[in-house]
Amino acid sequence: MIGFLVIGHNHFGSGILSAAEMIVGKHKNIECIDFLPDFDTTALDNAISQALDNLDYNEGIIIFTDLVGGSPFNRSMVVYTERPECNIHVISGTNLPVLVEALNLRESTNDPGVLVKQVMEAGRNNIVYGNEILKKEMEKRY
Repeated sequence: MIGFLVIGHNHFGSGILSAAEMIVGKHKNIECIDFLPDFDTTALDNAISQALDNLDYNEGIIIFTDLVGGSPFNRSMVVYTERPECNIHVISGTNLPVLVEALNLRESTNDPGVLVKQVMEAGRNNIVYGNEILKKEMEKRY
């Protein structure tokens, strides 16, 4: 099973994982890291290393981060280069639909690259402008 690591600023990691598990239930082989204000990059590197050690990475690992260019993303990219044996894939801009889709589809493939493509599409498709949806519905009625 592909391992998941969810990292973000403050309580993003634990918060989004908690929300996803409320929707799809608890899952195995997943870790989260909250990059708290008192962390520095050394503490973050240590937390990432420990989380990766806790995961089964035989089929690879997907790291879900919150913000491109932020420390969780940047340090994940460093780990990607330093631990090629883990077959790491890093996604940034993670939202709840991305994580829910990943959890739902994880057992359907053992190729993290395929899973990344599927979940990124889900993330893009779930960013909508509610006003436009309502406007189209109102136009249909009149």
